[in-house]
Amino acid sequence: MRTHKLNDKGAALVEFAIVVSLLFTLVFGIIEFGLMMKDYLTLNQAAREGVRSAAVGSPTSVVETRVRNSAATLNAAQITITLQKRTDVTGAWGALGNSTDGQYNNALPGDQVRVLLAYPHTLVTGRFFSWMAGGGTSIALHGDMVMRRE
Repeated sequence: MRTHKLNDKGAALVEFAIVVSLLFTLVFGIIEFGLMMKDYLTLNQAAREGVRSAAVGSPTSVVETRVRNSAATLNAAQITITLQKRTDVTGAWGALGNSTDGQYNNALPGDQVRVLLAYPHTLVTGRFFSWMAGGGTSIALHGDMVMRRE
């Protein structure tokens, strides 16, 4: 009878180990997903602020500063900003800005302006969820907003 109780304790320990590992995976997954979603929403808000600034005719340097200031919780040095414009909805996207100084907003009223952002979200859990990042420790997040130039 005594050996039967010892076997029950061992089984309970194995069950506890399985349940705790699943619980930790679930909790860390929720935390990682929440932080990634926060960065994604911050990036999209920064793109919205930047494209609004470009739509009212601000120079490209002001647009980039507005984007970086709007993403205060992100590492501003890691944000890649691409500014584009196009004349009609079927045309190709071209660079927003003058080719000589890169500061002038050359979009005409009625043109579409676009702000594309890329940001590497560093996984807080490190290598625990590295399979989501293709084996790395960061996932590329993207933000894209388009408005009509006023």
